[in-house]
Amino acid sequence: MENFKKLLDEAKKCVRCGICNSVCPTYNVLRKESVGPRGRVALIRERATTGDGAGFGKEFAIDLKACTLCGSCLGSCPRDVDVPKLILGARTAVVESEGLSVGAGLVFKNFLAPGKLAGLALKTASRLKRLLLKSSVGENGLLRRFSLPIIGKGRLVPNLADIFFLDRPEVKKLARVEAKEGRPRIGFFAGCGINYLMPEVGVATIKAVTDLGADLIIPSKQVCCGMPALSAGDRKTAKELAIKNLNAFEDEDLDYITTSCATCSNALKSVFLELLGDDPEHQERVQRFTSKVRDVTELLANELSYKDKGDKKEGLVTWHDPCHLSRYQGVREEPRELILKSGYAFKGMKNPCKCCGLGGGLVFSDYELSIEVTKKKAQNILSTKASIVATACPGCIVQLRDALHRYTPKDELIPKVVHVLELL
Repeated sequence: MENFKKLLDEAKKCVRCGICNSVCPTYNVLRKESVGPRGRVALIRERATTGDGAGFGKEFAIDLKACTLCGSCLGSCPRDVDVPKLILGARTAVVESEGLSVGAGLVFKNFLAPGKLAGLALKTASRLKRLLLKSSVGENGLLRRFSLPIIGKGRLVPNLADIFFLDRPEVKKLARVEAKEGRPRIGFFAGCGINYLMPEVGVATIKAVTDLGADLIIPSKQVCCGMPALSAGDRKTAKELAIKNLNAFEDEDLDYITTSCATCSNALKSVFLELLGDDPEHQERVQRFTSKVRDVTELLANELSYKDKGDKKEGLVTWHDPCHLSRYQGVREEPRELILKSGYAFKGMKNPCKCCGLGGGLVFSDYELSIEVTKKKAQNILSTKASIVATACPGCIVQLRDALHRYTPKDELIPKVVHVLELL
C-alpha cells in the first residue's frame, strides 16, 4: 500500500476536464466512465487516499486491466497527468496486496526467461499447432479447427515458429563475434515476439545491419524485456529480467544495442532505467546500458545511414505507428524514411498513431474489447487501398493481422502486414 500512496500526488494533478477520455481507445468503445482515464484516475485517487490494504475489489481490478497503456491520455492532458504511470502503479499495488493469478504467475516465473520448462512447452506447442489449428489465407496466422478454450471463433492466432530465432545455428554463431577495427559493434535484443513468432524479422535485421558494415552480436543469455510482467503488475519479475539482460549484454563491448520490437526498445531504453535507476547496485550499469539503446529504425536511419538503393518495387505501403515507438520514444520520421527508401510507394493512413488495441495486456484480459478497439484502425488501413501495412512491433503485427482478417470485406484482398525491415 505504501507504494500505492506515493501515486496520490500525481492523481491530485487531475482537474477532471475529460480531454483524455476523447482520445482513450477503450473509453471510445465502452463509453463507461470507470474505463476512461479520468475515471481510472479518480478510482486510483480514492484508493490511495482511503485504502487500508483490505483489498481493492474485483471491479476495480477489471477497470485497471481495461487499459492498453497507449499513452494517448498523457499526450493530450493539459496538466501532464501520467495516467500510464498511475495505472502501472495501481496494478502493482493490486498484485502486492492480492497476488498474481495462478496462470500469470506460471507464465512470468517459467516462460519469460528461456529455460527447460519454457523451451519444452513452447516446442511441444509448435509441434501440436497443426493438429489443433489450420492455416489461414496468406499464411499470416492460424485458425482453430474446432472449439477451443481461450481461442475465439474466427480469431487469427499467430504462428509459432518451427525453429525459434535464438535456437537457429546461424544465430548461435553470432553470440560471440570477434571485434573488427572500424566496424561498429551492435548487440541485438530479439524479444519474445521475434524469437517465438517472427524469426524472419530477426533474419531481416541481421541482413540490414551487417549489409551496412556493422558487426551484430546476439547474446545467448538474453531474456524477455519484462514488459508483460510489468504490465500485469509484477514489478519484481520485471526487475529480475532487466538485471538478467544487463548481465547478458554488458560484457560485449558494444557501441549500440538495438531491437526490432518497439515495445522492447522502450523497455530497454526507458523502463530499465525506471526500474533500476535508483538502485545503487545497478544505477551506473543501467545508465550505460540504456544510453546505447536504439530502436532498429533509429539505428538504420541515423547511425548507420541507410541509403536508397534505387529499386522500385510493386505494392502500395501504409504505416502504423506503434504506441511504444511514436508516443513513448518520439520516433516517427525514421520508419517513414526507411519506407520511402525501400522502393515501395507510400500512402499515409488517417490517425496512424491510434492504438491498435493490443497493449497493456488487454488482448489477454479482454480479447473482444481489444479487437473492437482495432476495428477503426483496420478501417483506416483499408481506406488507403494499400496492399501492405508496415509497422515496427511484433505485437502490433499480430493484432493488425487478426483485425484485417476479421474486418476486410470478403470481396477485397486482405492487406499483408509486415515489419518495416522486411521491406528493405
